[in-house]
Amino acid sequence: AFETVFHQTPFDVHALRAQLAALVGAPPETLAFTRNTTEGMNVVARGLELRPGDEILLTTQEHVGGRCCWELVAARHGLVLTQFPPPVPAPSEDALFEAWTSHVGPKTRVLSIQHVFFSTGAIQPVRRLAAWARERGIITVVDGAHPPGMLALDIQSLGCDFYASSPHKWLLAPKGSGFLYISPEWLDRLWPLIASGGWDDLALKGDRFDHVGTRNDSLLVGFQAAVGFHNAIGSDRVERRCRGLATRLDVGLRAQPGVRVVSPAAPELRSAMVSFEVDGRTGTEMQQRLWAMGPVRVRHVGEDNLDYTRLSTHIYNTPEEVDRVVGMVGEIARTG
Repeated sequence: AFETVFHQTPFDVHALRAQLAALVGAPPETLAFTRNTTEGMNVVARGLELRPGDEILLTTQEHVGGRCCWELVAARHGLVLTQFPPPVPAPSEDALFEAWTSHVGPKTRVLSIQHVFFSTGAIQPVRRLAAWARERGIITVVDGAHPPGMLALDIQSLGCDFYASSPHKWLLAPKGSGFLYISPEWLDRLWPLIASGGWDDLALKGDRFDHVGTRNDSLLVGFQAAVGFHNAIGSDRVERRCRGLATRLDVGLRAQPGVRVVSPAAPELRSAMVSFEVDGRTGTEMQQRLWAMGPVRVRHVGEDNLDYTRLSTHIYNTPEEVDRVVGMVGEIARTG
């Protein structure tokens, strides 16, 4: 056991920071540990100095964890929150890029971008958007809940200002373990969300944002184990496996009459999540039917008046399981 009543095993948080930095492509001093993406997004939203009338731009398909932080600061400080509908299914990287740039106005100060849409699994052109935004003095904040453990990641090369994530998803870390990347130019400028000893010691860099009082370091021990497990396989192999199975799933679902896939058809835009609709069936019904037939664990995407069924493929899935699920969906679509 990591911790008992009388003893706690020493834990080297700086070693974990270095290991995580190597995995996600960021200097160790730019990383802070959080509980999840939601907390990381809130650290950024509450720590930026925005002025009344400044605009935050995001899509209509945001997860609440990446949207509500902006709603709060907009309501509190007189900011403008603008949402636009992204193209679904996303036809191309150009279409996604142009959807963003066409909605940017003279008062746009922040782009809040999901790296991978939780709703459809579409991969957004973060690197391209961040470069475009930087030229115009616009801050880029990335909701990166899904990529770590799914996609090979190099955050610093993306060029974004902030990147928040939840490794308990695809990296298989314990729930309650997250991280936030703060670009070097923002490390000394962003206000911490929680103030404790050293909150104003700029020499601490990302570690300054970790001083949040007593926390459960056993979660970080589990986080470190998850990083080690992932590294034993390799990010490139993990991505090929996850996305390859998703392509198999996508092709199979598109061949089923009465099934409409809303995830991108282009493999370069498709992550390891495939979302779809079935004629005559609600997402809730699909969730219940697939659980009874499988059981198959699905995500019903019901936010913002959407009604998608989302399936995800991970390293522990097999091609045979993918084919079986496709058959189940086809049977439901045929029998109504």
